Amino acid sequence: MTRDVTQKRAVVAQLMSLGGGQCPSMGMVERVAGQHGVTARTIYRWVKSADLNDTSLPDTAVGTGRASFEITTGHLTVIADEQNAHGAWQRLRDAGEVTCSYPTFMRALDRCDPAMRQAAIHGFKGLVNNRMYLQTTPPHRNHTYHLDHTSMDLYVWPSHRERAPIRPQVTVVVDGYSGLIHAVPWKNEINGDMVAAALVEAGIDRDYYGVSVGGVPEQVVLDNAAAHFGPAMRAGATNLGWLLAPTHPFSSWQNGKAERAIGLLNQRLANRAPGATDAGTTRTNQRRHLQVPQMDKLDPDTVWSWKAFTLALREVVDEINTTIRMKRLGGRTRLEAYAQDPTERFPVAESIALHAMLTTDGRTYTASKNGIQFENRHYVAAGVQFGRDYRVHYLPTMRDSVHLFTPEGRYVCEAFEAGSLPPNARAKFMAARAQQERHAAAIEQGVIDSRRHFADAVNARVIDQDDDARFDGGSSVTAAIAARAARPRKRLPRVTARATAQAARSTADTESWLAALDEDDE
Repeated sequence: MTRDVTQKRAVVAQLMSLGGGQCPSMGMVERVAGQHGVTARTIYRWVKSADLNDTSLPDTAVGTGRASFEITTGHLTVIADEQNAHGAWQRLRDAGEVTCSYPTFMRALDRCDPAMRQAAIHGFKGLVNNRMYLQTTPPHRNHTYHLDHTSMDLYVWPSHRERAPIRPQVTVVVDGYSGLIHAVPWKNEINGDMVAAALVEAGIDRDYYGVSVGGVPEQVVLDNAAAHFGPAMRAGATNLGWLLAPTHPFSSWQNGKAERAIGLLNQRLANRAPGATDAGTTRTNQRRHLQVPQMDKLDPDTVWSWKAFTLALREVVDEINTTIRMKRLGGRTRLEAYAQDPTERFPVAESIALHAMLTTDGRTYTASKNGIQFENRHYVAAGVQFGRDYRVHYLPTMRDSVHLFTPEGRYVCEAFEAGSLPPNARAKFMAARAQQERHAAAIEQGVIDSRRHFADAVNARVIDQDDDARFDGGSSVTAAIAARAARPRKRLPRVTARATAQAARSTADTESWLAALDEDDE
């Protein structure tokens, strides 16, 4: 590397000051030569040079020799166009832009800034992957949430109604200060509504192994995936006052805490689970734990069910949070570091978070006898009325309950799944049904008493009029009823039966019975 006069004079002045104005010792010369990347012989030559020792001469008066060749932005532009260093050198030499040899050109290219060199070859991705950044460390808990999601490296069976396994999706929310992990599993592809629901779960105040966790973060770091910028995600974050801080493109290390959390889950859960996809192959190049040509031919007994997977995921997350001690945290676990931080938390109220992040289904649902059927589940509540239409607002992570609104947008109540009603919701439901029974019994008794009173009143009036011989069959309702009751009944015509001995006996008996009735009438 060629050095200018100023640098050489600085080296000579350093040596002379170390030697007290005398010739420096051999050890000093070798040490300075090592610092500047030259040999001891070169240092001695600089010391003996009169021009370098005479500081009264200007730098321009000393011959600097030939300037070294350096790569410029124009040279990098040609390299980016050619995508080949040798081709770029030939093109520049033919154009008269460079006069050096190809080895000199490559040495200059090697001295060039790696970020600019990679930017010329690979574009923006090469630039961001080969430059330095200022590292930021969250100063306290709930300062930064890191959010990301992935498809786990295993297959699970979603339900008994499905005919093929799936790769579960998992969303992770990591506290930037302590590294505390919160994971939410999904069966379907993740969208903005699911991401919003996962953030709500992380922000709600909850008890976790005796430690109160959750709270409103100052910012949420996430990548630029489409699911992170859905309407529900933006609206919910705006309603809650959360600041979204997306990372730069091709800069996954800016969200490294979430990336490492996903790697831990795959390492400790997916790779050791039945149905793992990244746990080795057989000699026929098939997955060791999925030796089937097609997934629909897989035996359900060889992989986890969805419930088994969610339980295993919870156990692994708890193990990571409560047992793994981290050097960065001074030998403490993630949960211990979170609990010992004195920073005040600001947990968001569950009701506020739910209404801020609720997803609205576009259709209306009519309440049946079993409640409101929504996504193969029946939801009931004390305020739900049979036959009425409702709009369903829900969180994808909280399917045990949904919130119901009228088609006009008026809030009705929170409905719970019929098979898992909380005690207070069941008590309200049974109380509402008992009240319906009481009201129906009161209506029924009232109708019966009214009819009996009506009948007694009519009968009493008819008897009074018969006794007084003053009934004239007026136009009142009671008079019409009395007149119809007093009218003689018409007899049905008698049909003569075929003359047989048995028929003759039956006819005689019937005639004697009718004659007795006639006598009674007279």
